[in-house]
Amino acid sequence: MWKDIKFVTPDIVFGMDAVNAVGDRIKALKGKRALVVTGPSVKASGALDKVLQSARDAGVDLDVNVQQRSTPEPTTELAEEVAKYIVDGKFDVVVGLGGGSILDVAKMSSALTTNPGKTRDYFGPGKVKNKGLPTIMIPTTAGTGSEVTKHAIFLDQENNVKKAVASSALLPDVAIVDPMLTVSSPRHVTSASGFDAWLHAAEPFVSKNTNPITDALALQSVSIISKHLGVAWSDPNDLDARYHVSLGSLMSGMVLNNAGTSLVHALAYPIGGEYHATHGISLSVLLIACFKAIAASKGERLVQIAKAMGENVEGLSTREGVEVALDAMAAFMKSVELPISLEEIGITDRSGVERWAVEGWNERRLLGRCARDLTVEDIAAIYRDAFEARNFCW
Repeated sequence: MWKDIKFVTPDIVFGMDAVNAVGDRIKALKGKRALVVTGPSVKASGALDKVLQSARDAGVDLDVNVQQRSTPEPTTELAEEVAKYIVDGKFDVVVGLGGGSILDVAKMSSALTTNPGKTRDYFGPGKVKNKGLPTIMIPTTAGTGSEVTKHAIFLDQENNVKKAVASSALLPDVAIVDPMLTVSSPRHVTSASGFDAWLHAAEPFVSKNTNPITDALALQSVSIISKHLGVAWSDPNDLDARYHVSLGSLMSGMVLNNAGTSLVHALAYPIGGEYHATHGISLSVLLIACFKAIAASKGERLVQIAKAMGENVEGLSTREGVEVALDAMAAFMKSVELPISLEEIGITDRSGVERWAVEGWNERRLLGRCARDLTVEDIAAIYRDAFEARNFCW
């Protein structure tokens, strides 16, 4: 059966010290006055100095907007405040420098300069119609993949739930991925963001929207991150590990942008919004329960993931291979001190399960890609399963 494939990606610059190219890239976008949107930890790390030096060398006028926020995910108001700053300052290029949340604010603030209204007006797929100012995204973590995606995630404070803006108009013009910028990432950020990147490859691989291009990238990304994340977590200064985790993250971001995530991300939104758990953590505590729920239809693909992780699945039945895969995933997460159950992050009250199930079921953009047609009751059962950690052999 032939399948039409559309594969979209920004212009990408990857490599050690790639950040030095930002000044020339701003000029290539005909930028004369650029705004860098960043955060306080990034400013302190020295990454901002590299961007400023590159801009000076290229003769580009650069200003800096340092974001402050009190929640793991940015609130909708932040993008609106930055958009006003951009318009008032007459900037012509927006540079995002930081983790995924910073990049999401930068992308959305650019879009709001050419689209009326507020951020929450654009929750859902395809609602942002006009391309904003040219954008350059420079991640300092590996990674959310935001530098190569059309998505931006925000906390909707009115409903205390994380929501996504998803539109091709948000796709950055340029992604500059420099593994050297991730060296200063704290250990817990390395593990949580690295797992997020791993899942951006693995989850689309077992969802509906796959194609041969995203499949190849997904398995290679799973293999690279599985092999190198533990090293980068154990020794932050191991540059080879940092290089490969950044490369795997970039590849998984391309998978995410072209095939999309599904069940795990849909069910993570209510947890992340209510308990303000960081994105990677809200995913890790749900992964095993979610993948168990789709094993009946995606068992063979779960076995392929296990093989990409380095597991020996030769001669095993699909059922046996699925068990190996789930054990491997649990061990992978625990090896970098990530929790694998809701109780491990202090969520013991089960009274919210039915409410989360309704909220999760309403994430139709994501669940439309799920390999299993789930009812609200099915989703509630997955949440209940996620309270208990999987027992596995190392």
